[in-house]
Amino acid sequence: MLSATVERFGGGAPTKHRVRDLSPGGIRIDQATELRPGATVLIWVGILEAVGATVKWVAEGCAGLAFAEEIDPEHARARASSVPRPVAATAPVQASAPAPGAGWITDMQSPYRT
Repeated sequence: MLSATVERFGGGAPTKHRVRDLSPGGIRIDQATELRPGATVLIWVGILEAVGATVKWVAEGCAGLAFAEEIDPEHARARASSVPRPVAATAPVQASAPAPGAGWITDMQSPYRT
């Protein structure tokens, strides 16, 4: 299932939507009752970010949006791959505290203490 996030110009929190149809020229989304025909929005769909679009219609909780520029639907559906980077082999870091230098603590490590 593909999802989309819509950000309206002029404020308001971005909204999440389920994608019903996706083509190079546009998208149909669910749960779009807050959108108005003619509104210009930014839409994140799949791995595509901040695609400009215009709301063309809103009916029965769905909306149709036309992209400002054509997209590649297969690219939008692709999953971003994340490959863990190998950890560089380094020598372990050993922390050392300064040796005690005053009072009875200096005698604690002495093998000759009485």
